[in-house]
Amino acid sequence: PTAALLIVASTVVLLGTAFAVGRAVRTEPQPDLASDAQQLTLMSWNLHYGVSPHADVDLEQIARTIEQRNPAIVTLQEVSRGWVFGGGTDMATWLAQRLEMDVAFAPAADRQFGNAILTNLPIENIDVVELPYGNGPQQRSAISADIVTPGGVVRVSSVHLQNKSNIPTRIDQIDTLLGVEADAPTLIIAGDFNARPDSAEINRITDAGLISAQDVSGDPTALTDPSINPDKRIDWVFGRGVSFANTEVLGDALASDHLPLVVVFSPE
Repeated sequence: PTAALLIVASTVVLLGTAFAVGRAVRTEPQPDLASDAQQLTLMSWNLHYGVSPHADVDLEQIARTIEQRNPAIVTLQEVSRGWVFGGGTDMATWLAQRLEMDVAFAPAADRQFGNAILTNLPIENIDVVELPYGNGPQQRSAISADIVTPGGVVRVSSVHLQNKSNIPTRIDQIDTLLGVEADAPTLIIAGDFNARPDSAEINRITDAGLISAQDVSGDPTALTDPSINPDKRIDWVFGRGVSFANTEVLGDALASDHLPLVVVFSPE
């Protein structure tokens, strides 16, 4: 057992060294998709605690994928902070430093990993929303914050709802989050909802007056999970008080088991 622990520790140190070297490499961003001063780009991505479908950990590739799209706001799920399965790295801090963005983080999934918001805009009024445990099997939460944009304040939430066949639990979690954010006139809720189109969970959100970015400004047939040969659409960006100009699923982003969504929006 001692020898095994030493091997794991050595692997983590080597991975950390590789990540530190990678930070010196910058990727030239693509032209911003936003066409006017009030339009912003948001990326939402479940990072699978940094582990790709091939079981390797490459945070530098994650960072390059993000910076190529030059988002002002990034909502992340399954962000680990020192969990050995993710190489023992504090992903939230590493990505914030690598991308030169501020980060807000909330632990979830029994504190094995959590949700985060990264932004290069002023961020205020950060709140952690504890979600009902219901039928389990993990404790979930959301992270919400006010992002001060050129077009006004946008309330942004990053959330990861319960998995497995727990429809009643997910609906309770949606009701809780919508209740907490009921007074936000300009709101974006993004993340892994573990729910497909036309499900009771998604209908609950749209019935509350939020619109799906992908359905109004993208390809509704584009799937997000798993990243290799996807067969499900369970990652979403919803908004109220915003206009969505474009939504894209990045089909070549294979550093996680989910594909990211890139959304161009503006406050109304």
